[in-house]
Amino acid sequence: MRYLWTLCLLLLISLAGCEVVDAPPPDQTAVARSVDGLVAPERAPSIPVHEGFSVPPADELLALGLAARAQGDHGATEFSQLLQYYPAADEVPTAQFYLAESYAQRGRWTSAAELFGAFLATAPAEDPLRAPALFWLARAHEAAGAHEAAIAAYQAYRELATPIEPYAALRQAAQERALGLDEAAIASWLYAARTTIVAGERAGAFEKAIALLVANGRTTEALALYEEVLELAEQPAYRARILSEAAALAANQGQPELARRWLIEVIERSPATAQAGAAVDQLRAAGDPALDPAAGGAIYFTLERWADAVALFDQAIPIAPDAAVAIELRRMRGLALRAQGDFAGAIAGLADAAALAPDLNEGRQARLDLVQTIGQSGETEQAIAGYTEFALLYPDDPRAPVALDRAAQLRERLGDSEGALQTRRELGQRYPASNEGRIVLHTLGLALFRAGQYDEARQVWGLLAEGNDGLFKARGAFWAGRAARALGDEAEARVRFAVAREAAPDTYEGVRAAEELGDFPQGSLALTAPITDEAWAELAAWVSLLTPADEVADEPVVPLPTTVSRTVALEAVGLQVEAMAEWRQAINRATTPLMLMNLGRAAHEAGAPYPALLAAEQLKRQAERTLNEASGENPLGEPLALQRLRFPTPYATLIDQEATAHGIDPRLFLALVRQESLFNPGATSWVGARGLGQVMPATGQGIAQNLGVTDFVLDDLYQPAVSIRFGTFYLGQRLRDMQGSVHGALASYNGGLGNAQRWAGGTQVNDPDLFTETIDYPETKGYVRAVYAFWGVYQRIYAASSAETQP
Repeated sequence: MRYLWTLCLLLLISLAGCEVVDAPPPDQTAVARSVDGLVAPERAPSIPVHEGFSVPPADELLALGLAARAQGDHGATEFSQLLQYYPAADEVPTAQFYLAESYAQRGRWTSAAELFGAFLATAPAEDPLRAPALFWLARAHEAAGAHEAAIAAYQAYRELATPIEPYAALRQAAQERALGLDEAAIASWLYAARTTIVAGERAGAFEKAIALLVANGRTTEALALYEEVLELAEQPAYRARILSEAAALAANQGQPELARRWLIEVIERSPATAQAGAAVDQLRAAGDPALDPAAGGAIYFTLERWADAVALFDQAIPIAPDAAVAIELRRMRGLALRAQGDFAGAIAGLADAAALAPDLNEGRQARLDLVQTIGQSGETEQAIAGYTEFALLYPDDPRAPVALDRAAQLRERLGDSEGALQTRRELGQRYPASNEGRIVLHTLGLALFRAGQYDEARQVWGLLAEGNDGLFKARGAFWAGRAARALGDEAEARVRFAVAREAAPDTYEGVRAAEELGDFPQGSLALTAPITDEAWAELAAWVSLLTPADEVADEPVVPLPTTVSRTVALEAVGLQVEAMAEWRQAINRATTPLMLMNLGRAAHEAGAPYPALLAAEQLKRQAERTLNEASGENPLGEPLALQRLRFPTPYATLIDQEATAHGIDPRLFLALVRQESLFNPGATSWVGARGLGQVMPATGQGIAQNLGVTDFVLDDLYQPAVSIRFGTFYLGQRLRDMQGSVHGALASYNGGLGNAQRWAGGTQVNDPDLFTETIDYPETKGYVRAVYAFWGVYQRIYAASSAETQP
């Protein structure tokens, strides 16, 4: 009750000096629908600018604001106008909430706190917006450093017992810690840690409680908590860190056996981590007989501690349990010697390993490593002979094409281009389905095609097509068709294109082949069309074919309704990252096609396209594995509902509007967003690109200037409406820069305009396929291929405009 009294007092204080926050004057709001100027002046205004200016009724303003919000826009203008012009309207509390929400999303916490306070003071008790308003208010106090007020608000929220109450406890704990209320903070963290929220949050709460207990000298209590943390620690690197910290604390507490048990577990379960190396060091220093020298040597080898690895391998080799293990230990010892520059010792050791059992898998690998080491020592001719001999002796070994590929590379290094070419031809002919063979055949085909040797190119690509299925069959057939057309053989070209289209219709080559045939299917489904009950029923029937009749479906650890309600509530208070983590945990724990289908549908209906897409992709992969194992085919094909979950159309109206304004097929932009962010508005790349369209901060600043957006902040890129508007503007600009070439525009969007023009030799892309193959940035080449393929899928499913309807 103390927290509730404090909260009431804080609300009264915050409301004493304000009734509503400042709203933009009519002449500004009439210029454009915007969030504090986020939209350029040329946008269609919400309120016409003319003499006799009038404001729409309050209910219309509220509806307009909510509609904008549904399309990823703050909708602040309409809510602000409603408060300014209709202060006594019934719609005022709702407008207060959503305007406050828009301020909070842009980091304007003082204004947000005032409005949330006003809302809570007047909204009826049964208003469903009261709970999120209270959470938002707590966040506002938190942002202002008002720890006591934040604690009071979070405690009041927790008493509502919503699905995200544990998240309020986590944030309350941080505020309690800031005030030095350590006992309360520990209790709040431990409470949250023992709920059913996402495992990462629970583990983090345990860690914070442990750290605070240790800081307060309560190490025995802290040590007891590690077992609970370890129940949540599944990722090897994280588990290794927790085990190492626990072992150190146990040792300090005078529990060496417990510390030893945890160190051994680090070695056994997380051998590729630095903590495993430290654990080996400790057991080795103690002379602990539990340390397996082979395992310890392998850990040192992984960590590139070569001298230590050799020392332990020397201990392990004499006690190896069988020939295979003995060979592998000798092989790794030889490689460790090579890494230290001891080529003579490495060659001798690898030769011994290979000779022990040359027909065992380990023996063959040792032989291949021996040949490689000989080459690295400077004996290139001898290495070429060794690789060639390996491929002759073991033609069915999956490493044979690797050996031939290395032989070709060494011939090139010696300047023997003709010999390298012949070796690669042999590789492609003998092993067209190997990774090396696929690369060699396609690369050789391109070289011949560019040289005008179309017949030879057609033959090479024919080998690629005939020796593969799926993507690589499509690649070989498509380019063989290109070569046939260059020879004037249109009949064969069409046959080849048809093969490519059938082999992999949703790949780059499959889409391009359909285009070359001139019969690329165009969908009739509106971008805004809902998934029908019939489509869901078709998907359920399809999933039932993947489920054995006697299989009993597992119940999810967290019931699906709880996951849905929790994620929706998290989104409602701006905790999008936490919401996505909850969805991902549910998807990762799904063990059956039925669970994945239910998750995908639930996410879709909750307005969460990103987790719906993830669940659908996992369902498709699981279905493919099941069908491959059964050597059968699903008679229904891929259901439409599954296709739509995998290729969704969120924010369809806004994307259609903005894409059309810039001369872009909205389906192309949807394909781009799918590749860029998987429709996750909160996505951030490793280089800092943000939002649905993954716009870089500097690029965003430039676009804002071009569009006349005067109040732009970088976090606006996480707002779907801003990301869509900026992304379509940028793609449209790149299309114009590259004279309308989709391939050129996509390459420019990802790799930069200067690079795109370098690959094209100017601003015009004469041959889109050769242009794509010219791209020397692997990421950009893959990007162009992926987006173009996705565009093909979107075209097959949907009509070009959301205004069109299904016939």
